[in-house]
Amino acid sequence: MRVIILFTYGISLQDWDNQGIISREIALYENLLEKHITLKFLTYGNENDLEISKKIRNIDVIPVFKLLKSRIPKFHLIKSLFIPLKLKTEFVNVDIIKTNQIDGSWIACIAKIIFNKKLIIRAGFDKLRRHLVLANKKGIKNLLKYVLNYFWIYINEFLAYKIADGIILTSNQDIAFIIKAFKLNNRYKKNIIQHFSNYVDTSIFKPLNVLKKDKHVLFIGRLTEQKNLFNLIKAFKDLDEFSLDIIGVGSLKNKLIDKAKRLGIQINFLGVYPNHKLPEIINQYEILILPSYWEGNPKVLLEAMSCGLSCIGSNIQGINNIIKHKENGYFCELTPTSIKNAILDLYKNESLRKQIGINARKYILDNCSLKILSEKEYLFYQEVLRR
Repeated sequence: MRVIILFTYGISLQDWDNQGIISREIALYENLLEKHITLKFLTYGNENDLEISKKIRNIDVIPVFKLLKSRIPKFHLIKSLFIPLKLKTEFVNVDIIKTNQIDGSWIACIAKIIFNKKLIIRAGFDKLRRHLVLANKKGIKNLLKYVLNYFWIYINEFLAYKIADGIILTSNQDIAFIIKAFKLNNRYKKNIIQHFSNYVDTSIFKPLNVLKKDKHVLFIGRLTEQKNLFNLIKAFKDLDEFSLDIIGVGSLKNKLIDKAKRLGIQINFLGVYPNHKLPEIINQYEILILPSYWEGNPKVLLEAMSCGLSCIGSNIQGINNIIKHKENGYFCELTPTSIKNAILDLYKNESLRKQIGINARKYILDNCSLKILSEKEYLFYQEVLRR
């Protein structure tokens, strides 16, 4: 079985390496290699991707940066439409084309139509639903831009979901949304649409016997609007004895630093760690918090749960389908007051905190282990080929 994986549009192997997530992202595919699958990665990188690819065993990497290069950035999108033709040999010699996210799926769709290959559209989250959720939470600042983005996302997803031979989404809420938005009920009945949680390597992300940091709360993720970080920082204004440690990078870092200074709050920005080093870091904490406005199926939450932490998450779709309040996690609302109270309540109740950690680990072992999901992925490939 020969499969080509199309990276998220604009994302390179170098990006994965810079973010420290390369080992996590390729773990599934390394498992699939053991099932005699031949794999190729189509990335949006340059020669650096070829150098980084030397760390990856038995997976060919095809960087396409040169095919998109243009003095006018807007032409990149137009030039991307011709990638299937320019890489004809690569697409002819595969059985399945699979996307890593919905962005860039138009390239996969064109290749399917031209070369009559099986197509699996994988989306870690549904972008149209995210677009609507953020507009509802944050408001619409530029109506024209919002409408144009909406129609571009809608058309892209409509095409992808309608012609795919298989669809993988990481949350049942996203599945329900696309069925309604794109009238895909018949495709769902035919098992073309499948729910796959994000996976966790539970042999690495596991409870460790390390010294815990007292009254330190951990956040891991991109420093973007999605994560509700300004309200998280405000919550610590009245948590004098607690420290907030942040792992991640993003466009809001400087604004968050300024906000913390104005409020007189000490926030520890710890930068980025390679994914394989995170288990040791995560295990130094008792509480992880993820107060996001929206999520798909957050890997950080799953990894922290696998390490046996008590995790606080906002009561939103994408988190409330994983966490059961006071069973394997703890809910907060989006406001600073609710975030503060959740931290205090959980910290004061040691027995609850420990039981939540035990239940969280069990949930991951039963539902999200790398072994379970790599087998599920392989069986889905076989099912798609039989159609």
